[in-house]
Amino acid sequence: MRTGTHLLAIMAGIAAPVALTFWTTSSAGPRSAAHYAAVEQRALGTREVIEAFEKMGIDERKPKEAVLAYFSPDVIDHDPNVAGDRQSIIDYLDKRDWSSGVPRRTIRNIIVEGELGVVHHHIVRKPGEKGIAAVDIFRVRDGKVIEHWDVLQPVPEESANRHGMF
Repeated sequence: MRTGTHLLAIMAGIAAPVALTFWTTSSAGPRSAAHYAAVEQRALGTREVIEAFEKMGIDERKPKEAVLAYFSPDVIDHDPNVAGDRQSIIDYLDKRDWSSGVPRRTIRNIIVEGELGVVHHHIVRKPGEKGIAAVDIFRVRDGKVIEHWDVLQPVPEESANRHGMF
């Protein structure tokens, strides 16, 4: 009897932690991938959210995924080319031909103060063009972009300014 009890205790001692580990790390458990993604998202600050959005949306050519990951469902966008909500941003970006290697973007400056972040960059939307000088302004709260503005200025063929736009 003692051997059977000891064996049962040993088996239970091994099985219980294994079962608990499988449950806590499963898709339904408290340590699921969704849980960790939400915790990681909340932990991102203004600069990290902006950089992650720029990397995924432009560098990795996944604008829809980037907007869904980093923009609040209630985002307010002030770009005159969109209706001003998250879906209109996605629709606008989906119309771009991302397979051609453009738009190509070079970030010149990122400035962050609290929940506001500014990205100053050079964007070339079509090969052979001079492109545009762009400033995107993001308001980030709780790991999500909640508001966005942009200011765009075409890079002229010739400039009187000896320093150039960048």
